[in-house]
Formats: sequence, C-alpha cells, structure tokens
Amino acid sequence: MKLSTLVFMLFSLFVSGCYDKHNQPLPKEFNDYSNCDIAELRRLCKEGCCDITSDMICVGRVTSSDRDGNFYRSLVVEDATGGVEVKLGMYGAATQYPVGLMVALHLKGTAVMVEDGVVKVGLPPRSHDSSPREMESQEVVDVHILRSSSVEVVTPVVLTPSLFDIALCGRLVRVENLHYEPIAEGEEHGYIHFVDNEGRSIFVYITPYSDFFGIEMPASPLSVQGVLYYNAVGMGLGEQFVIRPRFRDDISTLCCTF
Repeated sequence: MKLSTLVFMLFSLFVSGCYDKHNQPLPKEFNDYSNCDIAELRRLCKEGCCDITSDMICVGRVTSSDRDGNFYRSLVVEDATGGVEVKLGMYGAATQYPVGLMVALHLKGTAVMVEDGVVKVGLPPRSHDSSPREMESQEVVDVHILRSSSVEVVTPVVLTPSLFDIALCGRLVRVENLHYEPIAEGEEHGYIHFVDNEGRSIFVYITPYSDFFGIEMPASPLSVQGVLYYNAVGMGLGEQFVIRPRFRDDISTLCCTF
C-alpha cells in the first residue's frame, strides 16, 4: 500500500472519530430513538419543577416559529401525546428548526415544569429561582436538541373552545368560525378576544414586538391557529385559554395553510 494512501485513510478515520455527533442529522425515521413521550414529562412535573437525571429522549416535530416575532427565544415540539416548549435562549430558531422538522430532545441535565399550562424544558433553575432557565448558548442547545433530515407538514388539532383542556396546552390547534369581539384594554397588551357561534370566548395573543401586532380584524368569521396556552390575560378575567399564532396567516378568513 502506498504511503500516501495509508496517510489518507488514517486521516479520514481521525476526522470521523472527532466529528461532533450532536451536529449529525439523524436518519429520516428515528421514532425508535425515543424512550419517553411528552405526556410522561407532564406527569413528571405535575408537582413542580423536576430535574431530569436519566437518559430520557423525546422525539417530535417542531410546530412553532420565531420568524414573525410572536415566539421569543423558544421552540415548541409536539409528539402524538402533547407539546413541549424548549427555552432556547437564542434567536433565529426558524432558520435552524423550521416548522415540521423532526427533532430528538435529549433531556438528561435539563429541568421540566408546567408554566402557562405548557410543559417547558430548560436548564435546572439557579438556587434563587424556581423554574427552568434558558439554555444560554448554541453549544448547550446542540447537546439537548438533535436535528433530523425529515421535514413534513404539521397539521393542527381542530377544536372548539368547549373542548379546550390543560392537557392540550402546547399543542398546535385550530379553531374555526370565530368572531372578533374587541375588549378595549386587552388589545393594548396583545390579547385579542374572539367568540364562537355559541358565545364562548377564546383569546389570541400577539406580542407588541411581533411583525403582525395591530393587524385589522375583519368582521367575517375567522379561522385561528397557533399553540395553545392557559394564562392570566388581565382585565380582571383571570386565567383563560390563549392561542399564540406563529404567523399573520394563522389568523385568516379562509382555511389556513400550514
């Protein structure tokens, strides 16, 4: 064997051995890679913040996007049992984690807690805090989120307000035949009020920092989709179910595209 060939082979083995496994895309299908689901995470943290010390891995698809600014430094991932919000602590999630991308969440070393009705994942809280904190850097994020090469259309769960439930928080949902019913004080803080044909309320949250804050609501029946939360909306109304849309097109007079 020529010396040059031998050197090349040894160099190739060295490079492949040093390659960071966390940057390698997983196979298109890696459902068998999962050893827990999001419903199990919700059960684990029902008593409060819970540190994950075992090799728990959830597999799901990305359903959120920070492209239009209504999601901030976070990523929502959904499997067949629920949705979870990961506290990234970084911008530009839509570029690395597009909607529909399959990812594996490596949870060892993280903490989980239900906040605003949603299971949230981050680093364990500091001693003076009680909830998971952001992951702080790309290096930390890469340890806990593995990307695949599989991107597929994600389909929201179609619901009516009467079917809302805390267990559904974190899921991508769609509600149709809603009518805009303004509440003057609420819209200053980003909460928009709708009612269905039975007069049941649903709130939509659009942060003042998003690209579509202040959009005009038509009088015709609307279809609204986004991630479901349960949180205080102010105005003396207490906690309510709230849909957080990802894009301007998530609020539409037509059947939305996703």
